[in-house]
Amino acid sequence: MGNDSPLAVLSNKNKMLYHYFKQLFAQVTNPAIDPIREELVMSLVSFIGPSPTCSASTSSTRRLRLEVSQPVLDFYEMEKVRHIERYTGGKFKAFELDVTYR
Repeated sequence: MGNDSPLAVLSNKNKMLYHYFKQLFAQVTNPAIDPIREELVMSLVSFIGPSPTCSASTSSTRRLRLEVSQPVLDFYEMEKVRHIERYTGGKFKAFELDVTYR
């Protein structure tokens, strides 16, 4: 079902003008995910922290996780994560890792 012909812009042969504007099947039929209109069937909620194991059946052995309403955090929310100890009474601790190049 796939279309393995090269894109017109990448071809070294002369192509008709409409080949440059042709959309492939998947580009036409797969719309972008829209969380606003599809809020009943999808969620952007993400969890930060260790995943619970299958053996954690009681609430005392479950690990705590931080729930955020969307995967992209703004500066204010990022500061809250950096200082998470204040908000959770020391149950969570945050460490900042610098992974930038010189």
